[in-house]
Amino acid sequence: MIEKISPKEYIMDLTQEELSEKIADIKGPAYRAGQIFQWIYRRRVYDFSQMSNLSKALRTELAEKFYILDSKLLAKHESRDGTTKYLLEFSQNHQVEAVLIPAKEHLTACLSTQFGCPVKCAFCATGQGPFTGNMSAGQIVEQFLQLQTQADLLKERVSHIVFMGMGEPLLNYDALIKAIRIINSDWGFNIGARKMTISTVGIPDRIRQLGREGLQFNLALSLHVVDQKIREELIPLAKQYTLDKVIDAVVDYFDWTGREVTLEYLLLKDINCNLSDAQRLAKIARKVRANVNLIVYNPTSGKYQPPSPQVVTHFLKQLKDLGANAHLRASRGQDIEAACGQLRKRHLVGSQ
Repeated sequence: MIEKISPKEYIMDLTQEELSEKIADIKGPAYRAGQIFQWIYRRRVYDFSQMSNLSKALRTELAEKFYILDSKLLAKHESRDGTTKYLLEFSQNHQVEAVLIPAKEHLTACLSTQFGCPVKCAFCATGQGPFTGNMSAGQIVEQFLQLQTQADLLKERVSHIVFMGMGEPLLNYDALIKAIRIINSDWGFNIGARKMTISTVGIPDRIRQLGREGLQFNLALSLHVVDQKIREELIPLAKQYTLDKVIDAVVDYFDWTGREVTLEYLLLKDINCNLSDAQRLAKIARKVRANVNLIVYNPTSGKYQPPSPQVVTHFLKQLKDLGANAHLRASRGQDIEAACGQLRKRHLVGSQ
């Protein structure tokens, strides 16, 4: 297990500009920072001594002041549909899940932003486990690096990223944005912001802040319930951030960025699939000019269940008839419990 906090500095937490400043402090040329990150992000070299275009003195200095990797792969589960879930362990035994999701023309990485989740949504496996803190920007980046390294084995490149794993991304805002900028940069992984999606249960101030970042990423609102009272029962944070306030923030986000938002709607049997739900959801979708992404619930060990295929089909038809641009998202990885938190929960229980 990775238990100790290193007295050295975690290099993955740094931008190229920040690393340049630290190299200047040890009398090295600033351009070396770009070379170092090229070794790490492009060549997958994690030992300073192997960075052959750096001077021996600089390599020694770097090894004394920095460390590169902070995680190891604990478990890997591959689904029949090609979806693969990974359980990673970072320092202090913090565990996190990440998923690779293949599609016909692209490969998507589903990343976590926190070790567990403080929101504690009633239907979510992550919320049933412990919350042990925020991931740093570097840990989020390293999580992506771990997945890209796995993709390298298949000679594939991760093309899209969704921040829909463990945790509420907007409760770890600064680290999230820094990680996105590193991954987006030409010295990082050079993945376009338009190919990244941030998912949130709805934190109005942070949604508005996203709209001012100047990055053209995609925003997905994990709406799930359109009745305020029921939403508070399922998503405790909804008591603090009411649906009206969240929707107002999404409208502002669209007005400022011009980018359409996706409404994620998890279908739960006997809870949010009736005609009045469809009417309210369609009204919200029209107001914020959003696409609706219906998701059939992937059961955990809790009390919630997915609706029947007939109910799902009928609800989708109702939304379309009401003028909503709605789609049904294909369920992936059900045979490996790919819903967030399930693998970590099982591993924690098994280790006790």
